[in-house]
Amino acid sequence: MDEPIPTPGDLSDTHDLTLDLNFVPTWARQVPGSNPYAHFEGRGERSDRPERGRDRRPERRARPRGAPGPGQPSGGRPPPRNVQERPGLDRTAYPPAARRAVAPEAAPVEIAFIPERARLAALVHDLHLTRRAFPLADLAMKFLSNPDCYLVKVEVRRPHRPPVDPHHGRPGVQLFQCLDCKALFLDQQSAEAHAVARHLDRCFVVEDIVTEPPVGNFVCIARCRLSGELLGPPNYHGYNARLLELHRTRFAHLSLDDYRSRVETVRDPALVEKWKAAQRTQTVFKRKGAEPPQAMKRTEAEAYFREKALPGMLHHGQRFVVPARGTANWEDALLRQAIRAAWAQESRFPASLLFALRPAFRHMHLHLFKVSGGANFVTSIRPHPIPGDHAVAPIREVLRFLHAQPGCTRQQLVEGLRPGAAPDSAEVAAVISPLRWLIEKGHLIEFFNGTLALPMSGGQPAGRAAAPSRSR
Repeated sequence: MDEPIPTPGDLSDTHDLTLDLNFVPTWARQVPGSNPYAHFEGRGERSDRPERGRDRRPERRARPRGAPGPGQPSGGRPPPRNVQERPGLDRTAYPPAARRAVAPEAAPVEIAFIPERARLAALVHDLHLTRRAFPLADLAMKFLSNPDCYLVKVEVRRPHRPPVDPHHGRPGVQLFQCLDCKALFLDQQSAEAHAVARHLDRCFVVEDIVTEPPVGNFVCIARCRLSGELLGPPNYHGYNARLLELHRTRFAHLSLDDYRSRVETVRDPALVEKWKAAQRTQTVFKRKGAEPPQAMKRTEAEAYFREKALPGMLHHGQRFVVPARGTANWEDALLRQAIRAAWAQESRFPASLLFALRPAFRHMHLHLFKVSGGANFVTSIRPHPIPGDHAVAPIREVLRFLHAQPGCTRQQLVEGLRPGAAPDSAEVAAVISPLRWLIEKGHLIEFFNGTLALPMSGGQPAGRAAAPSRSR
């Protein structure tokens, strides 16, 4: 809500704040009108100060060049200052250059936002029905506020001389897309790992079966310190496969040696028995459409998936248009950060959406115009000025009033032309009845908040008041 306008009695409370133009922090603010030099006492003249033009350093001028001064060694240069002996200096507070924070790498892509086609068609349909003029920037922000209403265009940034991949003869930077979930990646290995980890159910039915627990002499067990999962005894035949699987699916951002250092060995018979009980439930993969279905382990299923299904699930290119919904959960951190930064910039000023909406609105038979303040508006009716001298008397009266009072509402129009008339009187009806015809013909522009203005030459509304203030 708008703040209430202060009455003349309220202005006395803000008098001091209005006149205090001392724009400094509160702790440094001085009393207005005070002289900071009022209590300053000048220093007395020093009798030992040398007169202007005399040498103030007679000892140094008298000393030959290169001769050591007082407290200096015979070499003539002062000894290096030992910073470690200076009190209050902490050398650890200044990290070496290797420890300084490095700016994060930015993805070599350009991000733009375009309206979703079905939502755009619905908006254009509503604009044709309302016959009002709406701010173009507000409509763009309406799209940006809902991820289902816009698409994200991701395109590889083109340098002046794009690097060429000698093996394929095309620019080296490529984008890879998973066709099932539309996620994008900057490298092929990450895209393949994503497809294998997330979309095995495209070819397999995943089932859990109960088997016999592992048999052997297990005195200790390995445990991941990052996740707390039990990997199994080091002498178990499936230990290495389980370690590699957990590293690939959850901790691929670490090197394998680094992840091995995060694994601890625990001698606890209770944990060994807990691991045995968990190993009784095995996850198997059965290929869809196979008769009879053969149960596979995960490693076998992944190998089959990479050979048969993976080549048709990935697509590479330099330009993709994807739905905005789900981009915040992409696994590629650089692309995810690039989209987040582009969205933040677009929310301040929707440049790419405005660039996409202008030709789309024109193609869908909408009309764009500017008001005197510079704001762009869109309407379904082309503004067409009409000469008031050739109009009939009721219309001429309305046009003259709106020419003198642009930006007024219907109620203000009635109060200005028929003051004191009843709302249901014939006099008011005579004023309101021409408005519909004037709006349909484009001789009068009705804005989204109900204000009215006349189009002038060039299709722009008359007067500065034609740029209506947006209602909250």
